[in-house]
Amino acid sequence: MATTLITPVVVAKESLIALENNMVTGSLCYRTYSKEYKSIGATVVIRKPASFTATAFTSTVGYSTITESSVAVVLDRHWDVSFEVTTQELSLDIVDFSEQLIQPAMRAIAQAVDSDICSRSATAIAGYYPVTSTPAVSDIAGVEAVLDVLKAPLTDRRLVLHAITKSAYLSLDAFLNADKRGDGGQALRTAEIGRVLGFDTYMDQNIPTQTRAFLGAGTGSITGAWSAAGTAGTVTGATAAAVSTAPIGTPFKVTGYDEWFYMTAPCTAGTSGIATISQFSPAVKATTMTDASVVTFQLTGRDNLAFHKNGIALVTAPLQPPLGGAKAAVVTYKGLACRVVYDYDMQYKKNQISIDFLCGVKMLDKDLCARLIDKR
Repeated sequence: MATTLITPVVVAKESLIALENNMVTGSLCYRTYSKEYKSIGATVVIRKPASFTATAFTSTVGYSTITESSVAVVLDRHWDVSFEVTTQELSLDIVDFSEQLIQPAMRAIAQAVDSDICSRSATAIAGYYPVTSTPAVSDIAGVEAVLDVLKAPLTDRRLVLHAITKSAYLSLDAFLNADKRGDGGQALRTAEIGRVLGFDTYMDQNIPTQTRAFLGAGTGSITGAWSAAGTAGTVTGATAAAVSTAPIGTPFKVTGYDEWFYMTAPCTAGTSGIATISQFSPAVKATTMTDASVVTFQLTGRDNLAFHKNGIALVTAPLQPPLGGAKAAVVTYKGLACRVVYDYDMQYKKNQISIDFLCGVKMLDKDLCARLIDKR
């Protein structure tokens, strides 16, 4: 005789634990969730941490105005894993059922969430530091300095590396001697490299490799000065043939200025080696970036991610249970929510389980993020 069947509530709880344990980047960023049922495409407004302005004390205290802000996050990702299941499988011990079905299903969703966070971040971050031809610990110091210049808080900094980039650093003393805390979920413990300089460092197989091309070898020069607050500019390459289309997200830096930019609109070729960057972000802070200053564009490479916890948000919300006779459960756990639905296909006489997860990703503060770009 079959034992008590595994219910949707049991599966939902076990699924969320498995999801939490299998995410890497998704577990490192700021996480929040809506308590209300939402559907794909819904918008959730979340609060950002308050900010203050320090003033010099004279004879009286000047009370600061608490500056709080909120940001709208679109829940535009509805990840789903559905599979057929037999009555015998539903009568398994929960440990066996989880190992055979739940764990593989939630690993797939965790991979999708991590990949989505890494891919979106890689096209919306200005700050960067290039990996040297022979990777050295100075690369880590370099990207740390970028976050320092951008005034990111010194605590809660994370560095997430592509597997190939990680392998190049593992022979360095700073990585070999990195202390591992051993907390967090299973994937975090497995992926954790340790504390390296100012970063809690991890490996994520979902770090993307971006294909970018601009001005041939990736260098050019400003044509005409770039003024403060500007978000467009003209650059000159060696020859007209060297200019090619640059995709959104291409990062670049002007030599001599501690500022970083990325393209927010495609840039097409000009004439005689001259092309106009029609739109970039953030705006120029310097008074003027002088004519003929060298501009370096970062071309194809692995966009390893360095960020403060509050730089990127993963927002989730519970999905509404289905109407009708289907068995279902919606469960929340540690800022995550998932829905499990049991159904039966009358035509093929098969039991079905659907596990789905609704979320959205938002860059909360680009000045809290940077890229360690590996072009090797």
